[in-house]
Amino acid sequence: MNQMLCELVPHSSKRISDYVAAYPDIIDLSVGAPSFGPPRSFRQALVALTRQTSETAARHDQYAHSRGTPELRAAVAQLYTREQGCVIDPDTQVLITNGAAGALWASVLAVTEPGDEVLLPDPGYMIYPPVVQLLGRRVVRVPTEPASGFRLDVEQVERHLSKRCRLLVVNSPANPTGATCDAEQLRQLCELAAAERVHVIHDEVLDRFSYRTAHRSAVAVDPHGMGIAVNSLSKRFGMTGWRVGWLVADEHVVTQAAKAHAFFALAVGHAVQLAAAAALTDDLADADVTRHALELRHRGTRFLDRLRQVPGLVVPDLPDGGFYAFVDVRPFAHLRALSTGFAASVSEAVAEHLLHERRVAVVPGIAFGAGGEGFVRMSFAGSDERLERAVEQIAAG
Repeated sequence: MNQMLCELVPHSSKRISDYVAAYPDIIDLSVGAPSFGPPRSFRQALVALTRQTSETAARHDQYAHSRGTPELRAAVAQLYTREQGCVIDPDTQVLITNGAAGALWASVLAVTEPGDEVLLPDPGYMIYPPVVQLLGRRVVRVPTEPASGFRLDVEQVERHLSKRCRLLVVNSPANPTGATCDAEQLRQLCELAAAERVHVIHDEVLDRFSYRTAHRSAVAVDPHGMGIAVNSLSKRFGMTGWRVGWLVADEHVVTQAAKAHAFFALAVGHAVQLAAAAALTDDLADADVTRHALELRHRGTRFLDRLRQVPGLVVPDLPDGGFYAFVDVRPFAHLRALSTGFAASVSEAVAEHLLHERRVAVVPGIAFGAGGEGFVRMSFAGSDERLERAVEQIAAG
């Protein structure tokens, strides 16, 4: 058995969501699954594909091109031209993957060697460290501070660079903190990385949910070809279950990442790619995304205002982006004299208390790195009614 894999435990969010599935009475704030779903154009395209004659539909039953269908690659390239003002070659610079996670795996494998160092923000998205470790690379965490809104600091990144470093992961807007990089900060990070021949993966799955700063992609601000954009339709269109993602990068990176993707997954489902292309090129669907982002911003504001009424919760302002509140729960734990007991940390103790005593599921901050200890992540992507009930149940404890 793979000893490293045996020693890894499922991330907290997965364990909690599995538990929640068995108890429908629990209000689940642990998963960032928007309450809106795929646009009508996506569903209509799927229906149309299933109604084609057997002769026409036959090609959809076969493997798609390992790099992705020409239709979806073209739609992704057009997306970056439309939203980022950069020209992307769909044939050489786009790879379609099984969600952003598939793009992340392929990217890390393509641009690093075993033993290389990969810089990750702390706190940061929980799947980053296992991906790096399982591929035999070394994780180096770059701390971020609550006082700065957990923004990745260029000087901190520079202090953690070494001769073994080959990759920096930037998540903006960030999960779990909602921190964003503006265009100038992102440009500085890319310039610093390029000077050291370090690639930058920009995980930008929350790109359309940037509230205070106009979102910029690493591939748009980096002139050195070292930026790699990782994205998906999961958050943009509220379709996490369909597993459609991509990476956009220099053709040399995409060539190697495409090899990794083909060996690992062969290809993404053919019909779902064609439907995804229809959604990405639909002006009405794009307008809906803008509307959904505005609704989530207002929903988050209302949710955080209600949370501030709960004694012991140190609730931040609305995050710069995303739909997560990263809440300081150390005073909450003190007020209720919560003992860590079997829990390894205060954040886990509070999460367990809320789960079992208040029937509200959140994710302990320690799951995102040492810098998340003392915090919990709460998603406000659900309905207003469920969010209001969640606050009432938390306050009742």
